[in-house]
Amino acid sequence: MVIDVRKLKYSGKDECSFHFEYDADSSVITLPDAEYSGKVQVNGTLTLSGKSVFVYGEIKYAISTLCTRCLTGVVFQNVVEFDEEYSETEDGEDIYKFKKGLVDLSEMVDEKLMLSIPYAVYCKDDCKGLCSECGANLNQIQCEHTK
Repeated sequence: MVIDVRKLKYSGKDECSFHFEYDADSSVITLPDAEYSGKVQVNGTLTLSGKSVFVYGEIKYAISTLCTRCLTGVVFQNVVEFDEEYSETEDGEDIYKFKKGLVDLSEMVDEKLMLSIPYAVYCKDDCKGLCSECGANLNQIQCEHTK
């Protein structure tokens, strides 16, 4: 996910759109039995501004995992927006560095993904979970222990 801003400068433009798709590393997902479902999509716009580069857009992804309450398979879909600054010369807590005219979005995208993954995923908001006595899925049946 590298953008060559030198080409953009030489073309006389100060803005371009970008689209990347890639296979993210599922080992960073903290949910049990979870993996990315398909490719992560990154869409956005890059704007040159002096010695800085600004990127904004969105990251779309889906995770196949189990419902935290009832253990039913579920696909969690999410869209994460970003608006970040890159600089060759400035340092700062909220500024990403780029070198030799190449802006690499990988680190920023990986950070946004890790921070956006929830600790728990539910099959539906009102999931009833499993019976603590017999393990029955209370979304599907009402067992004798819940009466």
